[in-house]
Amino acid sequence: MPDSDPARHFVTVSVADPAALRLLARRGLDLFPSTARETGGGAAIDGYLADAEITGLTGDGHDVHVHPDVEAAPLELAPEPAARSLAAGPETAVPPGYRDSVQFERLIRDMAQSLPDTLSWVRLPERSVQGKPMSALRMRGGDRADRPGVILMAGAHARELMNPELLYNWIFRMAYALSSQTSVYYPGSDYGHSLVRLIVDSLDIFVVPMVNPDGRDIVLSAEHLRMWRGNSRGVDLNRNYDFLFESGIGTSADPASEIYRGPQAFSEPETRDIRWLLDTFPHITAVLDLHSYSELILYPWGDDDNQTTDPAQNFRVPNPDRGVPNDGRYREYIPQGDLDWFLRAGSRMRDVIPKAHGRTYTLQQSVGLYPTTATIDDYTFARHFVNPGLKKVRTFCIETGRPPVGGDVLGAFQPPYEEARKVIEEVGPAIMEFLLELTCPTGPDSLLLQEAEEVFARHVGSSRELYDDLVGHGPSILRALGDDPRARVKATIALKRLIETAQLEHDPVLDSDVAGKLAEAATAISEAVPEARALLKEFVARAERAGGQRLSTVLG
Repeated sequence: MPDSDPARHFVTVSVADPAALRLLARRGLDLFPSTARETGGGAAIDGYLADAEITGLTGDGHDVHVHPDVEAAPLELAPEPAARSLAAGPETAVPPGYRDSVQFERLIRDMAQSLPDTLSWVRLPERSVQGKPMSALRMRGGDRADRPGVILMAGAHARELMNPELLYNWIFRMAYALSSQTSVYYPGSDYGHSLVRLIVDSLDIFVVPMVNPDGRDIVLSAEHLRMWRGNSRGVDLNRNYDFLFESGIGTSADPASEIYRGPQAFSEPETRDIRWLLDTFPHITAVLDLHSYSELILYPWGDDDNQTTDPAQNFRVPNPDRGVPNDGRYREYIPQGDLDWFLRAGSRMRDVIPKAHGRTYTLQQSVGLYPTTATIDDYTFARHFVNPGLKKVRTFCIETGRPPVGGDVLGAFQPPYEEARKVIEEVGPAIMEFLLELTCPTGPDSLLLQEAEEVFARHVGSSRELYDDLVGHGPSILRALGDDPRARVKATIALKRLIETAQLEHDPVLDSDVAGKLAEAATAISEAVPEARALLKEFVARAERAGGQRLSTVLG
């Protein structure tokens, strides 16, 4: 780690056409791939470059616009919380400001101790280059044996300070909701306690809020190091994974480069810890990685355009045309079913984000106009194709935030904490929707269940135990409905009609046809869900008697 850095500037590089960005991707420059875009005269990308790098680009005929220097706001550092227990409440236990690695480590352990039935501390096997401990918080409730695992991670790039804060804030909201039996609330989105319980009882969630503790502490140590990107050896951790590692597409073998990929794949302990999670917990089927900036939701692949028709054209086969998006010669194979899932789940996350503050994110393939390789999202998705014995791991990357209008681009990575809070409130619901998509394979059905839960919650009384037990078996019931289209249609129609009626009347009368359809659906799937058969039988009996009664009477 150098004591000083050459003078660098935020820039926009313009090139003659989108294909020309490929050449930039091989120059080892600190360009921001997610900002690559077509323009009226070609294409452009933002970056953070030294004077010599700017001179080299202009000498090659590229236009480089150097943005005026803007005085960066000082970092707001978080104080030690007055209390760390869940009973302290969010404002006391999660004070505003950016935390260093020691605070994060302590907070993760304290949180695990606060709710030991659901949260546990996972010590990752390797320490960082500088010897700092690395940890994950495991969130798993109930006694369901067969459940998918998921990794939520952030902070691979040191300068992207707000995303670890976002994940820790999300952890606390979840834990607080579970402890107090309340909802997880964000402006515009409210996830009821039963839905929160359903998520943690159905999934095995590993949260790694800070993948790069050394890098984070470097950024917090001095004003001139606030744009540090890599770990303490200068390796870009999101270019150190084993996916087309030697290709040089969007990476550099030069240790002086900001996108230095390291001497070999997994040369760094920080990336080996992530690989350890995937190898140790083979039921992990999804990853969500948070970065900044550009307000994008990205899915694989990152090396070239996608195609669904030619399985032989894939990353395991050498091809000289790989890494040139939009050229029509090489395109990376992705199965149609996977692409459909990414589009459905990504749309679900995208659509909930504007509810908080009106900001909109764009869903797109990772490659955009600027290819990259050796990233976590492509590596995790590629594992199954290299070894079909491994589960398929579908990974999204969310690029959070954007520069303030007319302000310093640094504010997109390290905004004043009040702005970071807005991003937390925007992206938190997207995390919830991502997990709900994994919890409920039938996708939008969970949204319908959420609306129905709000109706039921008004009146549930003596039926609370039955209701909570059915919610606990929610994933199995939803899978059974997904396998029985007739039963699913009956349940969907019945719940929609109930919700529509409840919008007009606080305590609606349960129509006989609605009650009948719910009973028929439950009867149809009961054989497919043996662990919930007795509960479904009781539900059927109650539904058959419920027609023509007010909901408060049925549930009271």
